[in-house]
Amino acid sequence: MKKYVFGLAVLLAAAGCTNSVEVKNELEYKCGSQVIRSEVLDDNSMIVHMNGVNYVLTRVAYPDGTRYENLVSRVSLTATDGGTYLAVNGVNYPMCEEIMR
Repeated sequence: MKKYVFGLAVLLAAAGCTNSVEVKNELEYKCGSQVIRSEVLDDNSMIVHMNGVNYVLTRVAYPDGTRYENLVSRVSLTATDGGTYLAVNGVNYPMCEEIMR
């Protein structure tokens, strides 16, 4: 019986690990002197690749567009009709321009 319960627990743990997150959209931006790559995931999060570091941002309520932020690392990316803006540690970068490749 113990082997059965242990085997079932392993099976359930393995099944729980099969959830995967898909990349919905991937873009590169130049925000002033800062170049970033963003990956929007299908779980309402975003990964921002900047200076060799990956920042995981979560989508938050924002009245005038879309905003992703990480309060711990103090990184945010905000998209409005007026453009896309990056902020890092209280520094607001100039409006981001999408890099087309």
